[in-house]
Amino acid sequence: MTSLYPHWADLLALRSEITDADGQIADLQMSLYSAVYTDRYVPYADPGYYAEITEPTPRLVQFMSTVARRLGTRVRGGKALFHLDQGMGGGKSHALVGLYHLANTPVQFLTTELGRQVKAEAEQRGVSLDLDGARVVVLSADNMTPGATSPEFGPASTLYERFLWSLFKGDQVLYAQHLAEGANKAALARALEAVDGPVLILLDELMQYALALSDERHLGSMPGEKFFLDSLMDAVDEVDSVAFVIVMIRSDRDDRGYPAEAESLRTFVTSGIERNGISDSVTEPQDFSAIIRRRLFKQADDLPVAAAANAWQSSAGQAWSEQVFGRLGARRGLAGLEERLAASYPFSPDLMALVRDDWSRHAGFQRVRSTVEIFSATAYHWKREHDAGRWAPGLIGVGDLPLHVAIENILSSGLLHGNERVIQGYRQVAATDVTTKDGAQGRARGLDTLLVERGVDAGQPAPALRMATALFSYSLVPRAQAKRGATKPELLAAVYAPGVEFHAAEEVFNTLISDEEGLGALDVTDTATGRGIARYHLAVAQTLRMFYKQAKNSIEPADRDTYLWERAKAIARGHQGPFDQVIPVAAPDAAGMPLAQVFSDVDQNSKTRLVILDPRRWTLHNGRDTPTRAEVAVLLGVGEQALPVDNAASCIIACVNTQRRDAVRKRTVEVLAWRAVIAQLDPEDDKRADAQAELRNATQRVDDDLQRAFQHFAHLTRTDQIEVDWQRFDDDTKTALKGGHVWDALANNSRAVYPGKLSGTYLKTLLNKIARDLTLKEIGQQFYKNPAFPLIPSVDDIRRAVYQTLSGSEPYQVIDGEGTAQQISSSDELSIGSMELTLRKAPLVSADDAPVPTANTAGTPGRHAVPAPRPALGGSDAQGQLPSARHGEGGEEMPAPEYRNYRLEIPNRSVVSHETRRAIANLLQDLLDVVDPEVGGDIQLLDLQLSLTAVPDAVEKIEQSAEAAEVSWDEEELDF
Repeated sequence: MTSLYPHWADLLALRSEITDADGQIADLQMSLYSAVYTDRYVPYADPGYYAEITEPTPRLVQFMSTVARRLGTRVRGGKALFHLDQGMGGGKSHALVGLYHLANTPVQFLTTELGRQVKAEAEQRGVSLDLDGARVVVLSADNMTPGATSPEFGPASTLYERFLWSLFKGDQVLYAQHLAEGANKAALARALEAVDGPVLILLDELMQYALALSDERHLGSMPGEKFFLDSLMDAVDEVDSVAFVIVMIRSDRDDRGYPAEAESLRTFVTSGIERNGISDSVTEPQDFSAIIRRRLFKQADDLPVAAAANAWQSSAGQAWSEQVFGRLGARRGLAGLEERLAASYPFSPDLMALVRDDWSRHAGFQRVRSTVEIFSATAYHWKREHDAGRWAPGLIGVGDLPLHVAIENILSSGLLHGNERVIQGYRQVAATDVTTKDGAQGRARGLDTLLVERGVDAGQPAPALRMATALFSYSLVPRAQAKRGATKPELLAAVYAPGVEFHAAEEVFNTLISDEEGLGALDVTDTATGRGIARYHLAVAQTLRMFYKQAKNSIEPADRDTYLWERAKAIARGHQGPFDQVIPVAAPDAAGMPLAQVFSDVDQNSKTRLVILDPRRWTLHNGRDTPTRAEVAVLLGVGEQALPVDNAASCIIACVNTQRRDAVRKRTVEVLAWRAVIAQLDPEDDKRADAQAELRNATQRVDDDLQRAFQHFAHLTRTDQIEVDWQRFDDDTKTALKGGHVWDALANNSRAVYPGKLSGTYLKTLLNKIARDLTLKEIGQQFYKNPAFPLIPSVDDIRRAVYQTLSGSEPYQVIDGEGTAQQISSSDELSIGSMELTLRKAPLVSADDAPVPTANTAGTPGRHAVPAPRPALGGSDAQGQLPSARHGEGGEEMPAPEYRNYRLEIPNRSVVSHETRRAIANLLQDLLDVVDPEVGGDIQLLDLQLSLTAVPDAVEKIEQSAEAAEVSWDEEELDF
């Protein structure tokens, strides 16, 4: 859009005194002494150049015409004493230089634009201005030493003497003659009349002279100086064509400290001014725009103000109009933009409003002087950027003050006068949060790089830098109505230009204020009761938010993840539920640690276990969770690398979701940051309570998010084969960290039972799938080792279910090692850990046979136990020989067990097929159960010959076990 009209840098040329000094104005603060007395060249000593760089503001023209009328119209009446009382940098010395040119070179001065306006104003009501022969008495008090002479004033050493020497232009006769008359009012009037022409007396920087007078060495001359000033203020009113202009800052606008003696002189002179003169100023805040443009740029015609305003208005769109410009307040939106822009171009009206309405309210701010210095450096910077073919703003706005160039101009402008700590603070904030002095670093610089990586296009190379600069400028001092900082619309407006998309600017804003990525010194203030709009500012005082952001930036990822793991363990242990044990498995400290060692605590007998996997290592559903799935399978004894575990069926694995883990990690940083903040605060600090409240809230958020993140759990299941079943909670109120929630999910899938809910009928169904009878111990172990069996809350549930199998249809019976059915009257009589007692189906008998006991009759007197038809199980003696007899508890001899020899032969069988290999594996597993001393029965001798054809790696463990069992192991090379 800016191509529709020329860029300001192509139309406005900077003055040579700016370009020659690289954007600085060496003689920005005009000196009356330099313009009158020194040989040093100052451009404004030329009346033409002075008028060229001076904006003829209404107040300046009016003031100068009033003095001119008093001097050159011979019209009696009106005040002759004028007091300029503006604060530092308000244009007082500038006005005195203009008055000097007016009276000293009236012909040349009155032909300039400024001179013509002064003359026209002075000659109203038909009078004629005649300044020929005017005498100018220049008393530059900041260049005088009490009691000392100087080249400019010959032998004079007091104000009175210097006045006479200058009045008579060094005529020693007249000087001596009038000096002898003294400094009384009548003598001074005769001296003024003796000039026989207009006399302009300019007394500049009186308080500097008062400061020197208050020194003990010169204090004795103070009364005489007061007497002279008082007499002169009275005398000028008595003589025609005389004007006396005093520059002395009022006490309420001068924050420099003065001794009591100096302040007494100010009070004395002020009373004389109130009696005889008028106080005035030569600039107003609304003059800033015109003053600055004329001071910086050469005059130019036909500026594209209307075209620029039209482009800004027509390109705004609904979002910009309603959410930004419509919320800026009166005379801040797009309405009336052309009128405001005409006064400020090429600077935006918002930038001018900041200086005029906010910065100028502060007494220390040197309004004109400081503004010109800041804007001079700014305009020079952007002019060079544009001339080099790089981006430059179409209008120089609040966000376009180049802090890497102009930061010292801003900080030394008087805005923060007298508060060195705050100045240092903002200097540091500028370098840290915005940009360093080399322009290469700073948080905002980094955010611009980040935004580019994210594909955010705000139509400008550095939107975050511009927005952060605007925030810095708005934050320096309290604004109107004591408000701090800027609103969101103000910050968005700082990056607006025709063609900038609203959503892109808003993304810049959101990044800038974000807790994770935004500015470190950012503080947010909400208006009362939260009904107003939030305000943002950069703070140098350590606010709670700043403490927090600094602490947050120091949190290490390792500390964050450690806290996350500790909280996961604490939540799980506090919500164990029906599980016998919660087992946390931490990520190994050393890389390459064997999984057998990592998972060494997991496999435990006769316990249901909820295993919590450390989220630092194990996560699911991130597209790269294959290692986690593989290691969980290994832990549960599944797959080629399976660990030799016995109780995997009673082990449930809880695991975190990757995406949700990443979200809760951010929350965890908040907790650790608030902990660090509290550690930094004194116990009596008012902020401590707020920080503790923030910590409580952050901790709760972490716990809530962490529980939602642990939404996965895995367990073994048996279908046609044993495999891992992966489950997930889709309900955010459920978590794998709580045993009760996991148990509920398992129960709903028939993989667990609730207390008291395991029935004998269900147990019969499970036992029917097993080819042989099981001892009570083996039945108990099935619930921990066999994934076809459900998880049970306690052994009592097994005991009750076994007891229930003894009754009903197709009842079971418990037999001892002799095959004798036991009389069981209650579940409490069942020893579930017994290897001597076996549960089997009760045999069917004919009517002529003895009755078959049931659970209802097993313990009833008069019934008889029926021997089992299976061989009795026995044990060997101490020497390992077959025993010939057994003895009962009373020592009676019992029949010797009947032993048989069994031979198992597997012909040369190929096990390439998965199904064949599984069948053989099941056979060998059953053989292992028989031989296992903890599980198997009475086995006396074993003669095993096994021939395997395999690669060495596949049988390495067998070789190691063979060595441990001290049996032979041979191998031979094969040539296929």
